[in-house]
Amino acid sequence: MPKFHFEATGIGSLPFKDPRCACRLVFDNFKYIPFWPQLNNRSFKEHMYCQFSEGLPGVVIDEKKRSVYVDSGKAASGMEKAYQKYLDGDVEYFRISSEFAEGLYEFFGSFKKEAQAARFVKGHVTGPVSFGLSVTNENKRALIYDKYMFDVAVKVLAMKTRWQIRELKKLSKDVIIFVDEPYLVSIGSSYVNIPADDVTRSLDDIFSAIREEGALSGVHCCGNTDWPLLLKRGVDILNFDAYNFMKEFFLYHRDIKDFIGRGSAIAWGIVPSSSAADTETPESIAKRLKEALKILEDKGIDGSSISSLVTSSCGLGTLDERRAKRIVETAKGVSDILKN
Repeated sequence: MPKFHFEATGIGSLPFKDPRCACRLVFDNFKYIPFWPQLNNRSFKEHMYCQFSEGLPGVVIDEKKRSVYVDSGKAASGMEKAYQKYLDGDVEYFRISSEFAEGLYEFFGSFKKEAQAARFVKGHVTGPVSFGLSVTNENKRALIYDKYMFDVAVKVLAMKTRWQIRELKKLSKDVIIFVDEPYLVSIGSSYVNIPADDVTRSLDDIFSAIREEGALSGVHCCGNTDWPLLLKRGVDILNFDAYNFMKEFFLYHRDIKDFIGRGSAIAWGIVPSSSAADTETPESIAKRLKEALKILEDKGIDGSSISSLVTSSCGLGTLDERRAKRIVETAKGVSDILKN
């Protein structure tokens, strides 16, 4: 596991419709760890809950209504084939097509020309919990509550992750994959009744697939959640909204100390992905993070021992292009200050 020294990267989504503009912004600002952009404004098929649904048995995508769900009747006939392809290790069957990820294919095409300084390449996949809570059957029942459909969904996500890593390794031998899990904030609430074992098992399936393909595993959660659950998962990088939830995260400083003691890294989502970014500067954000590291030092954790990355607090796909560009440039600025 390498040690990061405040290198900057992005979460996943950008608001551009033109993949070339999106990749240009990435390559110009995240030279060390460029990522492929998810372009949900270009097409509903690039929305995070639709982008990785391709090939899921029984999936129905309605672009006009911007909905994705599973037809249970159609799914039953396709599950056997999906399981067999999974058992055969046929990652090509689960490939992500250009129709669902124009940003990924533009990234492939322009990488060698634009990313000579890259040390890593970063990809992402929608996490199983968020996917399982957001994609439903035809009766609006979330897949996570259907034991068999959720199991096949997790396997589809794992195979798409393997395919993605193998393709990214053609660009660089060092690959990072973030598992995007915004809905982990719901775990343990009165609105979501899911056994903790089901949550951890599904996450571990994706993390295991990443490790087995020789990549670094990361997890991104942009809200407050059960941090010990993630800190104890053996994940290589934990990315959280450090702008809004630093105090809540630091409540678990003993778990944080164990986490970094294993060589794992923290990706500080310290640049707000909201209008708050309009009043911040790289200097003010860097100061905020330095003050946070001082709090950890007071709790017995040496800030210089932490392998750290810098990111925005969440994806930028819902913002306007001007604000997204400012946030990306701010993240780069914060990185430049802290590295020096």
